[in-house]
Amino acid sequence: MSNFIIDLIVNYGYIGMFIGMVLEAVIIIIPSEAILATGGILASKGIFSFTGSFIIGLLGSIFCAIVIYFMGYFGGKAFVKKYGKYFFMKEEDLEKSDSWFNKYGMISALVCRNIPIVRTLISLPIGITKQSFIKFLIYTTIGSIPWTLAFTYFGYTLGDNWIIINSYLSHLKTPIRIIIIIIIMRIIYILLSRRNKNNIKSSKQKC
Repeated sequence: MSNFIIDLIVNYGYIGMFIGMVLEAVIIIIPSEAILATGGILASKGIFSFTGSFIIGLLGSIFCAIVIYFMGYFGGKAFVKKYGKYFFMKEEDLEKSDSWFNKYGMISALVCRNIPIVRTLISLPIGITKQSFIKFLIYTTIGSIPWTLAFTYFGYTLGDNWIIINSYLSHLKTPIRIIIIIIIMRIIYILLSRRNKNNIKSSKQKC
């Protein structure tokens, strides 16, 4: 899979990188981090620019989210359950994205863009429940920036060493995901606590 991604980007440049990001939405098993890191590696060699790699990666990530959003919006849960398997969408991953959305609402569109697998599927429940597209787009864009910037930067600074390091990191994906989820849940807790405090203050002022 890594060789396919590298060949796609090397042979077709920015267009290939964008296509790779789009394929992430269609074939979930294609890792966006590898695509972004490859763009960063090529930027370090002067073939791409760092800014160009980042922008194309961001646009591709947003486009992916939009595709999944409309899949849920027009197809509904029945469509996803019936045809999701053809896009390598696992039932447990779909349930996980539903759980995140049910707990945190639209803010999940922002936060979950930085969690592997869920970052792609979180758009489904948002589309299925027909949430505001504009609000979804804003949250998704903001939420996609850290992930895109981080892996483009890693590829840019590590160069070819990224491929070696990534092979080792693949064995650590589960603990890394757990740590990321704990950090993100902590951030969400803080944000929700602040919002509740503000709502309480507003209620008291009205009284």
